[in-house]
Amino acid sequence: SLFVCHPPSAPSTFDTQWLLSLPYLVSYHPRIAYLKTTMSEFPDFTDSMHMRAGMMMDIPLPDNMTPSDDHEGMLRSKESMDIVHRFSSVIGAELADKLASTTVGVQDNNMDDVVRNDRSGLSRTPSIVFRQREAAVLRRVLEEVDKTAAKQMRQGFNEHNFTIGVLNSFLLGYIFGAFPQHFWLVYFVETIPLIVTKFHNMWHAKPLREVFYYLDLCWFLNFTGILCLFSFLLHYFTDMALPDYIRKDIFLAAVGAACGPLTGATALLPFVAFLFHDIKTTTGLFIHILPPFLMYTILWHGNEIHEAWPNVFALDYLDDVKFFPDSGPFFFPGMGLGTIAGNSIALYFMWFVPYFIWMVTIGMDLPRTKRHKKLQDGTPAPPRFDTVFHSTVRGGLCILIGSMFWGRPKWVSLEQMKANDFEMRDFFVYMVAHAIASVLSIYCLAWPCYNNETVHILVLGGLTCICVYRGAKRYTYYSTHMYGALIRKNFEDIMIEDAKQK
Repeated sequence: SLFVCHPPSAPSTFDTQWLLSLPYLVSYHPRIAYLKTTMSEFPDFTDSMHMRAGMMMDIPLPDNMTPSDDHEGMLRSKESMDIVHRFSSVIGAELADKLASTTVGVQDNNMDDVVRNDRSGLSRTPSIVFRQREAAVLRRVLEEVDKTAAKQMRQGFNEHNFTIGVLNSFLLGYIFGAFPQHFWLVYFVETIPLIVTKFHNMWHAKPLREVFYYLDLCWFLNFTGILCLFSFLLHYFTDMALPDYIRKDIFLAAVGAACGPLTGATALLPFVAFLFHDIKTTTGLFIHILPPFLMYTILWHGNEIHEAWPNVFALDYLDDVKFFPDSGPFFFPGMGLGTIAGNSIALYFMWFVPYFIWMVTIGMDLPRTKRHKKLQDGTPAPPRFDTVFHSTVRGGLCILIGSMFWGRPKWVSLEQMKANDFEMRDFFVYMVAHAIASVLSIYCLAWPCYNNETVHILVLGGLTCICVYRGAKRYTYYSTHMYGALIRKNFEDIMIEDAKQK
């Protein structure tokens, strides 16, 4: 295009200067053949134009100049490119490229001076020119970075919480290995304050409160376990005690629930991770992974627990426990009571039926943007509460269920996710899958753990590795990717705003 705009018959200083710069682009561009091919495609190019371009192929590159990009072939001073490289390591490549577009300066635009220098190239001096717009962009991006850092600090991302979290993990591991007979007490003492703190955080969660997360199965099982431990402790300090047959039924149900659904949830749910500074994540980790560890101590160190706490745990029936009823491993819910499988499945459906009814009648409408429930003036009630079902299907499960079962277009599922307005049939699929997975976990996880101590400890070791790995991925994101992604996102938003204004 330079040749066409400035033909040889009417040369200008601009034309001659760019023609002299062209050899640097051509000789250092990795696709010279592509440039020659492109030139040959223009019939308006005269023979003199081609000859003049070819004669300039051997002009040397000045010592203080370097190509800024192998693909672009543009020239910048080496000092300027060093500055860009240092900035790119801190603020990201895209923002650095934008900044670099303002750093190229031309010291001598006089053609006579260039000729006197024996075609040694253009003499350019690096200059960093921060115009007002660029400075405002950088200030805005840095303010967003500071806001994100402050938010992380408010959520507990500091050295104090991290230290406490790490030391507490060491404490739990030490007590589990050295004093298994007291591990249940650690679970009881540490879980209660975490649950209270979790409730406070969920009540103040935005944009929707999350207190109804407590109705989920994992929370239900932990509340049941804590209440049972509390009743056992009540017997230790007072004369009040549950009948022995009720204590045994509770124990049988707890074995299947802890080694089955809670173990499976720990392995599958991505938010169950070791984040030492985050109380919210730590609480989720504790309610999932500690019950399987606790049940290991009761199953394989029952005698030690009974000796240390004779009035709390009456575990003299451990040798008489059966996992499946005499009729076989397959039975309807409510049957096979008095065994681990029968009691744990019955406990699951004691949660399933009330939760299902509550969700169909109340829960499905709570997070909707346009709720079915009306206020006294006839307007829809505002959405204030979230549920575990809505939180789960918003993460993409709605798209999967819609495409797999109903052939629903993706855009329809996205609209439902945006409005929190999901179809009842999606909820039915979700609950059926939940029931199948929970019951299967009793057969596939709880039964092997109950029968073999080595298998049980290997499963616990695998769960620990999975949770540690998830936490490591999160910390890697915090330290390497989060702020870079934040800068790129804000810079992209600014560019979009500028484009709209123009």
